[in-house]
Amino acid sequence: MERISMAEGSGRHRGIARLAGTQAARVLAGVCLLLGLAPAMAAQTPPDAAPVPPAPVVEQQPGAHPPGQSCPQRDGDTSRPRIGLALGGGGARGVAHISVLRKLEELKIPVDCIAGTSMGSLVGGLYAAGVSIEDMEALVLETDWKRLFDDTIPREERSYRRKQDDRDSVATLGVGLNKGKLEVSPGMLQGERILSMFERRTLAVSTVSDFDKLPIPFRATGTDLNTGRVVEIGHGSLAQAMRASMSLPGIFQPVVIDGHVLIDGGIAEQVPVDTVRRMGADIVIAVDVGTPLTVLDEDASLLQVISQLTGMLTVGNTRTSVAALREPDVLIVPELGSVVATGDFAKAKEALAIGDQAAAAATDRLAALPRYRAQPPAPFKAPPTPVVEFVRLDNHSRYSDEVLTAIIDVPVGRPVDPEELENATLRAYSQGTFASVTYEVVEEDGRTGVVVTAREKPQGPNYVQAGFLLQTDFSGTYESSLRVALLRSPVTEYGAEARILAALGSQAGLWGEYYHPFDPQARWYFYGRAGLQNRTTPLFNDDGDRIATYDTLVSEARLSLGRTFGLFGAAELGVQRSESRSDLEVGNPALPDLEVGTGAWFGFVSIDRLDSLYFPRSGYSARLDYRTTASWLGGEAEFEEAGLDVLGAVPFGRHAVQYGASYQTTLSGVLPLYERYSMGGRGRLVGFHFNELTGQNYAVVTLGYSYQLASFFGRSAVVGSTLEYGNAWNLRRDMDWSDGIFNGSAYVGFDSWIGPMLFGYGMREGGEGVMFLEIGKPF
Repeated sequence: MERISMAEGSGRHRGIARLAGTQAARVLAGVCLLLGLAPAMAAQTPPDAAPVPPAPVVEQQPGAHPPGQSCPQRDGDTSRPRIGLALGGGGARGVAHISVLRKLEELKIPVDCIAGTSMGSLVGGLYAAGVSIEDMEALVLETDWKRLFDDTIPREERSYRRKQDDRDSVATLGVGLNKGKLEVSPGMLQGERILSMFERRTLAVSTVSDFDKLPIPFRATGTDLNTGRVVEIGHGSLAQAMRASMSLPGIFQPVVIDGHVLIDGGIAEQVPVDTVRRMGADIVIAVDVGTPLTVLDEDASLLQVISQLTGMLTVGNTRTSVAALREPDVLIVPELGSVVATGDFAKAKEALAIGDQAAAAATDRLAALPRYRAQPPAPFKAPPTPVVEFVRLDNHSRYSDEVLTAIIDVPVGRPVDPEELENATLRAYSQGTFASVTYEVVEEDGRTGVVVTAREKPQGPNYVQAGFLLQTDFSGTYESSLRVALLRSPVTEYGAEARILAALGSQAGLWGEYYHPFDPQARWYFYGRAGLQNRTTPLFNDDGDRIATYDTLVSEARLSLGRTFGLFGAAELGVQRSESRSDLEVGNPALPDLEVGTGAWFGFVSIDRLDSLYFPRSGYSARLDYRTTASWLGGEAEFEEAGLDVLGAVPFGRHAVQYGASYQTTLSGVLPLYERYSMGGRGRLVGFHFNELTGQNYAVVTLGYSYQLASFFGRSAVVGSTLEYGNAWNLRRDMDWSDGIFNGSAYVGFDSWIGPMLFGYGMREGGEGVMFLEIGKPF
């Protein structure tokens, strides 16, 4: 065997064989990968390396073909040796595999079978499925990889119920509470979009369940989480096999195939030389795209040490694979170095170029291998897109089949539409309680159909949520609270949800809520909420000076019936009952304490098609509210109020313009102190301090601009500005647009998972400037 390498590895590898086999090392690998650090491997075996470890133990799938019978000569020329291709893992570095495949085609070197690990399983699986080199290059160059690694769907495409989660400013942590114990999610991502991309690209062979019957026989390798052994996947769903081989521990949830809980194949066999040999290859062309160990000293950081230890896991089994090569096998190591890291999918063009260089350097050695004596096999011709003849649900969740069918509506009698299937499964997945919702095109009894499989999150159905609120204007106003919630979902087979929220700090409170849909489409629903909240209520004089601060305790309950309109709108009609007590905390002792009860009925109509609730770049929303007290509900307060809020945004590349208007008025009576409208902050007259303006009526129009600095999993980091005009009035008859005050601001913000993070400076005509910081939103 001759090694063709464009790079020399670095680092020392003593004791790797012993370390790679320990449970501690496997745990460290999961920790490292959870932090986003990629597995590394050595590019070469140094002179002082430890003895070569024994070959890994292999677990064959049930029903797998006998060893040596899965790599026949594709051109039928049994007089020549069979050539197998072993494509190693390496994340974005694996794009270089495509260039090696191009060189093999140019030299007319037969590829009779392929085995791939991790990214090598993606490239190898697509090639085995008949995807051309040109199409693979287009795929890696044109794919939005950030989007591919994001399982969420655009906010405007979520259900109306899920859109309301943004207003609560609590994030689900990936932790569940069951039988008094905390259960942690097995991975940050399920890989729904990745799997859907695999399904779409391999649709032409989607009904082929025996990988030996693909245009090129193929194996994907995974690592059994419970045994540490290599699992060679040779039948079933090709897309699922490729996804299983790429299950980075802590990043992607493991995949279960034939009883094996599978994680990334690189943990057990980074370069699958032994696998392709077991398929029957006489000659192996191995491509190693792993990352060499780095050179560390005594000042290495904790993360560097963990990353290095993680790399050692794959170094040991890579050395085993390399040692198994022999004449006339060929090993190709593209000189990717630090140019293309594991996660640098945006550098696909550079990876292809470096792969070209490595393939060119290997030309002489490759040219000595057997070639096709006649013409190579004809390119794979994809059959017509299969027509869906049946749909079957494999439902492993507490939801009824009717709920899933309502979300995933696959038409029978029409060709398979991979894009629509992807969108449908992602819509179901976005309910937030599924570990995975996947589809597979199958052939049963001569009929082609789609099987949709849904699995609940293992840490459910009780999910821990958390959030944080902070508001300050750096001049005396400071509020903060920590929120913790426990969500149970689903409670019923139609998707009912129950939640308890507790808040500690400036806005302490305890709330319980229950949402109950009456039909599988969640068109009609019941909503109830009850709880206590303790908060500080400021009182300002006509000059805008705070003259008092009240400590207010409010208990409230509300019940309503609602009707949704598709994904975008809803209407509700309900009743509420509350009791409040406001004790003077700071101010003139002559000011009275306040105690009032309120009984009212209310209704609203709302539409929400915004891409972001707090930093919108496209879409629109509108809400019309009405509320009036009713003596039959009890309480002393008497009032009638109505309001309209409108917000929209229009994008121009990275730029976006926002527009909005808000009008809230008390038509009659007097609002309780704690229910009066408070102004101050972005969108509510930003030149004023938080809660500096209060009244029973207000009106504001807003024009804004924002520039998107970056996007993280669909969430924007922006800089922007606003121009606002409006005011607050105590009496409706005093409302006059000539009393409006111009306000302006400049800010930077991030639409985080716990709500908006906003820092900026506001000013108003005739007043001083205000610096403000907001994290999260109040209840």
